[in-house]
Amino acid sequence: MHAMTPPEPPVRLRDLIDAMRKLGNAVRRAQPHATHAAHVSDARGAALAVTTHTGTIISVNRSAAVLFGYASSELAGKPLADFAHDDDRAEVEKQLQRDAAEAFRSFDVTLVSRTGHRMPLNLYRQNIASGTADAPLHLMMFVEPLPSSHTASPRGDDTHTFTNWLNMGQQRERQRLAAELHDGMGQALTLIKLMVEDARMRLRSGQTDDATQLLDATVLQIRDTIGEMRQICGELRPLALERLGLPAALSTLCRRVEQSVETLRVAFACGVEDGEIPDHLKADIFRVVQEALNNIVKHADASEVHVELQRDVSHLLLSIRDNGSGFDNHPLRSNDARSNGLGLIGMQHRVEAQGGAFAVHAGNDGGTEITARWRLWHSRSCG
Repeated sequence: MHAMTPPEPPVRLRDLIDAMRKLGNAVRRAQPHATHAAHVSDARGAALAVTTHTGTIISVNRSAAVLFGYASSELAGKPLADFAHDDDRAEVEKQLQRDAAEAFRSFDVTLVSRTGHRMPLNLYRQNIASGTADAPLHLMMFVEPLPSSHTASPRGDDTHTFTNWLNMGQQRERQRLAAELHDGMGQALTLIKLMVEDARMRLRSGQTDDATQLLDATVLQIRDTIGEMRQICGELRPLALERLGLPAALSTLCRRVEQSVETLRVAFACGVEDGEIPDHLKADIFRVVQEALNNIVKHADASEVHVELQRDVSHLLLSIRDNGSGFDNHPLRSNDARSNGLGLIGMQHRVEAQGGAFAVHAGNDGGTEITARWRLWHSRSCG
């Protein structure tokens, strides 16, 4: 694969949010007979990328990077067609370049992961308003389809069909987690084992200084491996949710962010009990707040943040408000999934996929307010 320097995308966060909403609506219109989506995202959420009109990757989020088996920085600047098998490359290039100016398009391609595994994918492509007519930018969502026998319009027992879809989605997530543990953690632990054995041999032969340096390097490798394990566990489900419940976990998150930035005050207000929040929303809410706070710390130049989780008679309401410079005053860069907006719109996709409403507003006196709203169905279990 050949790399090129990725162009700096002239994309506003507002345009990305608008493109994500249009993309989600278009996908639902493309499946008018499906009672439920014909795919189930894993715990990381949607796999997303911003590309040029020719299919060159500008930036990807972590879900897309994991799907392909590369780091985000390794994917930036590479044509998507480079991830096609030689037998499929011509067809992939044709699909990527066809109707580039069309607002929305969906098509099927087969790409290859880092391990050489062929991946049939549904690609959903939405133009981003920040692009130009001659060189539009695209927001792409990569979806691993369920087998065709499970994607037809449900017949008979919808609940049974949906349960099958959920089970298949869970199985796919287990397979991906197993592959990540094998390729990442497994290799790291093997390397640590070899380093320790090497250090032991050097100690036995009297090479104390060399053994000490090797053990120091081993300690660093162990720290990195622990960090990777924590990241994997946190992506599956934030540990604080299990231990504390959502309100307490959000309070702890806000307090931790405030303690890490001396010039920032983070206030948290919650008017809802953990048992009143549907279980299937808790991880999404936590991640929306986490992603928003990360963006604020890195880019908003804010001194105050107010996080509120409230409810009315029929809705759950989340608000994150800061007094910073506002998202539109900062360019979205390609070298960081958070600064290019993909992290936040990935959360937007998860909010809207659960039937919620997501919005970003400019504050009256500057700053930004992010809001999410979910309807509470009293027939569902709230914990």
